[in-house]
Amino acid sequence: MIFRFRIIGTGNEPFYRDFEIRDDQTFYDFHVAIQNELGYDKNQLASFFLASNKWEKGLEINLTDMTEDTFTPVIVMERTQLCELISQKSRRLLYVFDFFSDRAFFIELTSITQPGENLTYPRCIAGKGNPPEQITIQTPDKPDN
Repeated sequence: MIFRFRIIGTGNEPFYRDFEIRDDQTFYDFHVAIQNELGYDKNQLASFFLASNKWEKGLEINLTDMTEDTFTPVIVMERTQLCELISQKSRRLLYVFDFFSDRAFFIELTSITQPGENLTYPRCIAGKGNPPEQITIQTPDKPDN
């Protein structure tokens, strides 16, 4: 199955992108597609959150496992297929792309369709406006030991 998502940004200028992605692809695949389409730095922290109908954050899907606690379960983008957490139309997600300022895109599953012949997924199929600027955090270089 193909999930079609609409990503909406907040701000003064209207902004959206529509993506199609196979349901068996991972949240990481979706993350990379978003980053590539928007020209963002993929080395910055980002997370998906399952969201309620009122856009309240729920379960987090992390870019990486940064916990030192082996008892706390962490859901990691690269190991989690979309179909494991999403199964119904109108499912909402938040995609925090600017972790330190808590800026996010609102994402809604708008339809579920069959894959097209000879199409590569994920793919951006429509859009309007310029994305908000990504604020990048420079990580200090590690000193030579």
